[in-house]
Amino acid sequence: MTAPAYKRRKVQKPSFKDLYDATALALFENWGRALSKTFELETALKRAGMAEHPVVYASRLLLTVVLAMLFVTTPLAMLAVYASVNVLIQLILVIAAAVTPLLVFGMGLAYPSMVASSRKTMVENELPFFMSYAATMARGGVSIDKVIERVAELKIFKAMRDEARRMLSKIRFFGADPITAIDEVVRYHPSTKFRDIMLGYITTLKTGGDTVHYLELRTQELFSQRTREIRELTERLGSFLELYIVIGVIASITLFVFFAVTGAVSSAAAGAGAAALRMPAMDLSMPMLYNFVVLPMLGMMVLLMAHYSQPRTPIGYPGPYIVLLVTLPMAAIVFVVTLWTTGGFSLFSGQITLNVVNSATISMTMAVLTASIPPWIVWMKDTRGMKGLIKSTADFLRDMAEVRKTGLSPEKCFISLSNRDYRNLTPVVKRAAAALSLGMSLERALAKALKGVREWFVVAVFRLLADSIVVGGGSPEIMDTLARFTQSLAESEELLRRRLKYYVVLPYFGIILLASTPIMIMNLLISATGTAGNTLMAPMLLVLGLGTLINAYVMGLVAGKTSEMSIAAGFKHATLMSLIAAATTVLTTASLG
Repeated sequence: MTAPAYKRRKVQKPSFKDLYDATALALFENWGRALSKTFELETALKRAGMAEHPVVYASRLLLTVVLAMLFVTTPLAMLAVYASVNVLIQLILVIAAAVTPLLVFGMGLAYPSMVASSRKTMVENELPFFMSYAATMARGGVSIDKVIERVAELKIFKAMRDEARRMLSKIRFFGADPITAIDEVVRYHPSTKFRDIMLGYITTLKTGGDTVHYLELRTQELFSQRTREIRELTERLGSFLELYIVIGVIASITLFVFFAVTGAVSSAAAGAGAAALRMPAMDLSMPMLYNFVVLPMLGMMVLLMAHYSQPRTPIGYPGPYIVLLVTLPMAAIVFVVTLWTTGGFSLFSGQITLNVVNSATISMTMAVLTASIPPWIVWMKDTRGMKGLIKSTADFLRDMAEVRKTGLSPEKCFISLSNRDYRNLTPVVKRAAAALSLGMSLERALAKALKGVREWFVVAVFRLLADSIVVGGGSPEIMDTLARFTQSLAESEELLRRRLKYYVVLPYFGIILLASTPIMIMNLLISATGTAGNTLMAPMLLVLGLGTLINAYVMGLVAGKTSEMSIAAGFKHATLMSLIAAATTVLTTASLG
């Protein structure tokens, strides 16, 4: 006998998150309710687009703070009290124990604002393309609900696709009309640009105004604003780099000179010793802390600030990072093998000489080359043929609009223009024309032609072109509108890349100073102290040399991110800067040996 359907139904087990939230509500619901009102979490969560109840979120945060106090603060406090460590370490442990719950609480409160900021940035990055698309579709007589449906499916968008899906869910699941759905989504949106444009569109639609003219006018305003924002962005990135160079180079040189002089005084006080030293007379804790912790963290902070300041696109370059995961273990093996081959294995036993410094520097350089050169090659392959592609796309669209005015169909326009030279874009146009000649549909032909093209601007423009023809009809007026918008977008993108390109010089200048000046000071001090000083100063030379090598690598990543808007582009600069730093250290130690 078959069991009833309700008995056969499998009961879904609650997830860990459900159990965690239930525990948090049971323990801290009243406090969570008060916390959500005090910090206005409901509004913050709406701005972030997070589908979270404010009381649940606040209660979960309080439970997380309590767990952090139990499992982090308490062990650190006990370690500070009962462990036999020096006063400085005890102070660090006490500060870490006190700061941890406050940090967890602050990060929990700030997380919705961080998500809202990311939502705002991503939407505003894609807004000019979205407005170009909406204006082009409106020129073709496509209604706003159809535009929302199309954007919700387009892979060229990421942030705008999410916004369109939010609107579409309110239309399909809650029965709202498109105007109400748009209003509910943009009412608490963190981007004032997007909110003002969409609310203005709603007002124009309700009052019977010309929506096509409104969309085209606001799109042109966006292009003008984007030009101003590019100037502000480049100035901001320039400020970040200048701050990094001032703190990371000028301040570092001052500290390195202080460390070197201190080491020289310690060496002179210790007197002439053996050729190898197991425990150096000087204290290397501060140089090591600054070189291997403080300065790299400063570089990573500048890298993050540049990342969040620059516009991001839905198309990424994961290849170099995947290759990096493979080359990192290989780099560790190369380091050990090179260290053993060059006679620097006594480093691990504490015997530090100038030969060990030279060996460690060469080994670290070989490890850096092993880790960075393959991702660099993959990056070059991924970006091959991308130079000048944006301008070529704008030129093609302008010619396409002019040829379309002669009365040829869009497909015939493609075939006709395939004989012209559009530089790096020519293979794409020829592939599309060949596919169209064989009777393939326009969307499939463009999809095949763009296969392997990773320039988001080009992919987005051809997607807009396909929709303007397939959905909007592809009239000469629509093509002309799309060509004008594409030209404006291309000019703004080219302006951004051209202004960013010059910022690669500053990190190279910084690493040359950072690598040469402290070593020159060490050279003078070692020459003054003689052969015994060479041995006694070797540990300091090792710390300065390896620290400069590590920071050169980080500075190279910063150079790639600021100049080419990709961390993957930084593998090239990181490799070159590491070679500059390593060559300086090796030449210095060779001259002293």
